[in-house]
Amino acid sequence: MSFGEHRRENLMVCNYGLVNGLSRKDVLQVFSHYGQVEHIVMLPFKSYCFVCFANIQEAVCAYNNINGKMNTLPDQTTFYLIYTNSVPKVVEIASELPSGLKIIDNFITDEEESLILQYFKENWSESSSMKHRQVKHYGYAFDYDNNGVRHDMCDPIPKEFEFILNAINLHLKWCPNQITVNKYLPGQGIPSHIDTHGVFDDYILSLSLNSDIIMEFRKGNYHNSILLKSKSLLIMSGESRLDWTHGITPRKFDMFNSVDGPDIMRRGNRISVTFRRVVQNYENIEIKKNLYEILGCDKTTSFKILKENYRKLLVKLHPDKSISSSTTAACAELNEAWNVLKDPNSKKVYDEKIEQCDIDTVVTIFETLIVTELENNEDDDTMSYRCRCGGLFLVPKSMIHNVSNVEPILFPCDDCSLFIEVILPNTSLS
Repeated sequence: MSFGEHRRENLMVCNYGLVNGLSRKDVLQVFSHYGQVEHIVMLPFKSYCFVCFANIQEAVCAYNNINGKMNTLPDQTTFYLIYTNSVPKVVEIASELPSGLKIIDNFITDEEESLILQYFKENWSESSSMKHRQVKHYGYAFDYDNNGVRHDMCDPIPKEFEFILNAINLHLKWCPNQITVNKYLPGQGIPSHIDTHGVFDDYILSLSLNSDIIMEFRKGNYHNSILLKSKSLLIMSGESRLDWTHGITPRKFDMFNSVDGPDIMRRGNRISVTFRRVVQNYENIEIKKNLYEILGCDKTTSFKILKENYRKLLVKLHPDKSISSSTTAACAELNEAWNVLKDPNSKKVYDEKIEQCDIDTVVTIFETLIVTELENNEDDDTMSYRCRCGGLFLVPKSMIHNVSNVEPILFPCDDCSLFIEVILPNTSLS
């Protein structure tokens, strides 16, 4: 059948579709009692759908028995139907992988998944709870207040993970030293974000356990919904790691492209295991002295000049030239500065840290937004935006109405140290 063909065998369900959580299986369960369903057309993010019967008589029978009446689905919904002469073409959900993104299905076996799930079941009591999920860290604990990591008060990576680390190393020639485990119940998610650049290196890996999920990737006007199956390994690097945000929408079902067209799948309890590697020397960098001053330069100095200065000073300060303790200490200080600044990753982290020390009022801006991107809260006099930590940025409506300053204004998260920058309109809200 051509989807543009005019037929009275077509029924439109006016009040239910993918966005309401209606699946193809649900449609068949209700409509197949009254005839042969030839096609079901579900449209992404729409609250309606189409059912195409083999003949007019069957469509009429379905209409008479279903329209406006409670159906047999578990939530006992009521469908409102109309006849339609045509049916729209199927539109698939955008699911193209961003550049640098790779997914390996069945990265572990069913038995290995069961072993990991059992380990978490027995060792989850010491986890911490975020607003919308439970979190546990190994190796290094992620510090949500300053977007850094802490090595103290964090369990080492368990030996039960060794087979996964070995498989990752075999595949990528790369081994993580930090693991974050998130436990999600149906309806929970994580706001869109980009993992901090300076702390972790290029790879971010995520192993999905116990339930499939859709992860949303966004960059500008692009929005791709990527299916992560249970036991699959997601590998982000390059553009997908640095330029695309990724997150999980808090809902109890996901829309995805099935072999028959767009459909939904119900979420179950899910655990994600995220693997990262803290960049070299990150945990050892302390702001005691300005390392650039030790090398007689600044952060705009080229690597070539940095290296030349280091060699000249090393010859001058080498302990063989003098046995004084001050010269020995200065040489050690010089080597410490060079070890940090010669590595691009640790240099970047150091630059970020020294900027925070130099500017007392420095803040970390999560996103820059316009007012229309904020959610209007009907219950109070605020607008809001969800932070990646699960907290909220609250913006008083009075400020948007009354502030005459056209400069962007910063608003803090109510649960971490991040800020959003809101660009105010020239006129007040209507």
